Amino acid sequence: MSSDQILLTGATGFLGGTVAAHLLRERRWERVLLLVRAATPEEGRQRVAKSLGRFESDAKLLGEISAKQIICGGLDAMPAAGEDPRLADVTHVINCAAITSFGQNPQTWPTNVDHTLTFARKVAALPLLKRFIHVGTAMICGSSPPSIVHEDAYPSAGVKHLVGYTGSKAAAETLLRRELAGVPVVFARPSIIIGHTQLGCKPSGSIFWGFRMADALGVVTCDLDARVDVVPVDYVAQALLRLLDARTLAHATYHLSAGPHGSSSFREIGRAFARARGQTASEDYRQVTYQAVAARQGEFSELLGPGNKRTMLAAARLYGAFAGLNTTFDNRRLLAEGMEPPPRFADYLGVCVETSREIPISRQMMVDFE
Repeated sequence: MSSDQILLTGATGFLGGTVAAHLLRERRWERVLLLVRAATPEEGRQRVAKSLGRFESDAKLLGEISAKQIICGGLDAMPAAGEDPRLADVTHVINCAAITSFGQNPQTWPTNVDHTLTFARKVAALPLLKRFIHVGTAMICGSSPPSIVHEDAYPSAGVKHLVGYTGSKAAAETLLRRELAGVPVVFARPSIIIGHTQLGCKPSGSIFWGFRMADALGVVTCDLDARVDVVPVDYVAQALLRLLDARTLAHATYHLSAGPHGSSSFREIGRAFARARGQTASEDYRQVTYQAVAARQGEFSELLGPGNKRTMLAAARLYGAFAGLNTTFDNRRLLAEGMEPPPRFADYLGVCVETSREIPISRQMMVDFE
């Protein structure tokens, strides 16, 4: 891809930043453009450098980030190719930009649907476009999925969603499929992204707080043998680049997931927490109702850290709803493209624990409710 030029969105976020950090270590970095909300290219460069500092401590490498790579704008305000001559050379696009909040963020739908469509229309007009990877989520399956979800089953009309974020991603994908007929678009759907295999929760503690909460209380609201499909952010970034670089792809939609064979059960996760604490053995979690969790809110400050109890209860209910799905996402398509199987959550959970020790659970959860 030496003559190709990449446009990446979301480089100041968790997943997009991980993708950018991988590209920063490659020769083609100088052929990467970054769409960044900033008043000036220098301001954008500084934002990207700060983001990538979460993944890369080599100051020399971070110094390779240039203001010349920055295109100032958001999904709703990317210049047209005719307005910025650099865009005329773009051949590959990875769209990681999104609002991923589980809260009632008023910008979730405008950003993830309306502005994404505006961006896609600009991308579709790029004269040299070879591949456009749009990052969605496997959780567009909603609140009542089958035990194993296959790519072609969704998006589907009538699906009820646990949070507005997944609903917005389902709507965006439906509209993009309708509008981008004839455009070389690939829909990449990560499952639940938690931590980094080497850095743990240093870059972001997103969603890991839910597992810490269950462990601190010693309970879950689902069957202990229910499985949860979790992948680390560095694996997802590598998978996106694999899809970007493939000469040809057999499909237009891929789960970037642990799959039925790589997912972990809550029993395994509980035992992994015990190992991270230095225990050789521990009792399994108890399965309880949400009401039993709510009855223990007087313990929240001590076990979870200072914070708003209503927010903590809402987070516990939401975590329990996702945990109770007992769903995995078929990943055979991705593996058939040559991607190695993902690391299991229970196997890298220890580094997530180690990098979260000084952060109260109540504070760590706020990253997902902004």
